[in-house]
Amino acid sequence: MKKYGLSVHESAALVIGRRGLGHQERLPKELIDIIKTKVKRHLIAVLGSMEESYKQSKSGKKQRQYIAMMLRKIENFKQEHEWSLWNILHKFCWLNQYQIQLREV
Repeated sequence: MKKYGLSVHESAALVIGRRGLGHQERLPKELIDIIKTKVKRHLIAVLGSMEESYKQSKSGKKQRQYIAMMLRKIENFKQEHEWSLWNILHKFCWLNQYQIQLREV
């Protein structure tokens, strides 16, 4: 936005117009490859490294279900909406940032 001198509202209007014309915001192929390899591998590792007592708890079950849902979306990425993959990438980055902060403390 700052790069082109546009306000937030002008940028949103352009996005709405692009979508109205049928244009889509697809993920680049390189990013899809990274999601299918590194992100998927990391999510499987997180799933496997959970302690058994945590897996059986209510929050552990919800987290396992959420990670399983993300893994399914990665597997079936062509049937999913583009924004669901962006969401997975965002959650993955947030999860990594959270883990890094925990290690620093």
